[in-house]
This record gives sequence, C-alpha cells and structure tokens, in this order.
Amino acid sequence: MNIVYGPVPSWRLGKSLGVDLICSKERICSFDCIYCQLGKPFIKSTNRKNFISIKKMKAELHKALEKTSPDVITFSGTGEPTLADNFDIAIETIRDISQKPLAILTNSSLINKEDVRDTLSKLNIVVAKLDAHTENIFQKINRPANKISLIETIDGIKKFKKLFKGKLAIQIMFIKHNFEYANGIAQLIKNIQPDEIQINTPLRPCPIKPLKDKQIAQIEEIFKANGLRTISIYSSKKPKIAPLNKMELFKRRKSDL
Repeated sequence: MNIVYGPVPSWRLGKSLGVDLICSKERICSFDCIYCQLGKPFIKSTNRKNFISIKKMKAELHKALEKTSPDVITFSGTGEPTLADNFDIAIETIRDISQKPLAILTNSSLINKEDVRDTLSKLNIVVAKLDAHTENIFQKINRPANKISLIETIDGIKKFKKLFKGKLAIQIMFIKHNFEYANGIAQLIKNIQPDEIQINTPLRPCPIKPLKDKQIAQIEEIFKANGLRTISIYSSKKPKIAPLNKMELFKRRKSDL
C-alpha cells in the first residue's frame, strides 16, 4: 500500500491529499465504531508505535506533489493517525517539503495525552470526533478500547482548545443511535467552543443506515440555535477530483471508485 493517496474530494477540506501513517491492510484503531466503513480485519489498540517509513513517505509525497496541488495535506487512512509514534517526525518532514496546510481526522481517543496534544498543536486544522454526550452512548457507538472514557476525551479536547492556534473542528457522525440526543451533544460542544461543527452521517457503505437530509437539517438548526457554526455533509459541495491512483483511494474510501 502507498502511504500517500488521493487527492480526496472532501466536503470539509476541499482537495485533500491523504497521508496514511498506519497504512495497513488491517484497520488499526482505538475505536471500533459501529458505522466504520473499513470493516474487517481489525485490530483494536491504544499502543503507539511506528507503522510506516518516514523515508518512504517523503519519497511518495515528493512524487505526488509533482502531479497534483492539493488544498490541504491530511493525516487519515486505515486507522487512528495519533497511534503513530513518528507522527511528530512526519509533520516536520512534510513541513520541509510543502507549505500546504496540514490537517488530521482523529477520533480524539488519545487527545488526553499531553504529548499527543503537543504534536496536534503543530497542525493547521484538527478535525476531532465526538459522537456522544454520555458514556453509555459513547460505548454503544464508538466501542472504544479499554480505559478510554468519554469524560477524559472531553477533558483532553478542552485542554487542546486552550493551546491550539489553528482551526479546531468537531465532527459528529449522526445515526439513529444519537439522533434524539442532538441537543445534549450541542450543549456539550458549546462548552468546548470549537471553530466549526461538522455534521456527518455515513453515506459510504457500512452496516448503519444514514440519516435523511431533513433529519440532518433539523440537527443543524439545533446546533445553530446554540450559537455554533456548522457545515453538513448534505449541504456542502465536494470538488471534482481525479485521484492519482484509484485503487489506493478505494482502500480507504470504498464508495469513491
């Protein structure tokens, strides 16, 4: 598998060139979300280690940037990017190659760790997942690894917001399991005061059905009523992009081929 893939037509980030710090045929993540599109095989882990070669990443990125000019370079892919112990080195290496904004799609599971927050603070955009406002719903939807709790995750996000100089977006994946709790989630996130709320629902093939556009619109109104800035998957437009390698994109985004 290639470490660098895309560009991805993102409704949140525009033309996004992906960097997969996990880059595994097995999904390696600290969550086992019921709506995950990557499916099996799967390894649930909170152990940070090096999964990829920085030298290989550097060579692939040079090659990709010769062929495309993305709006942003995004850490995402086949697992939770903050599990990569060489995440910090990867950021420094990419900064030496490109001045494009750096982003991450993270499930927020390790953001309670100070060293992870310090590394994340070096990015321009952090998109952090938060799908629940109670521990029960958190466990039901995200099915985290042992010792990961919602209260510690929220505390980590709040601490990160205080030190981060870039854009912090909170992404919520709305499904039938948390639809009725939209106001409670909005109240929780209001206390965090992120720069943006990204209201999502699983449109790619997965075991969980997406909410309808009218339901997402209702949720948006609830968040706006709480004074929060929102964008949503149904109302935002994706740019038209031809990926450099369709199969590499398909390995991470099953419906984009």
